[in-house]
Amino acid sequence: MSADHQKRENLIADLLLHNIYKTKDGRHLYELSLQDLEQQLHEILSPPAQEKAT
Repeated sequence: MSADHQKRENLIADLLLHNIYKTKDGRHLYELSLQDLEQQLHEILSPPAQEKAT
């Protein structure tokens, strides 16, 4: 098993632990590239952007 394949499987497992099974646009995790999986996990772990009060 290649390192990229193992990393991809680990990212999918992490997303599943957060009850994420599909992307916002309806794609299944197993359809995503490694880069897309990393982006999905980053979006989940990042705090939501707060709007600045004017």
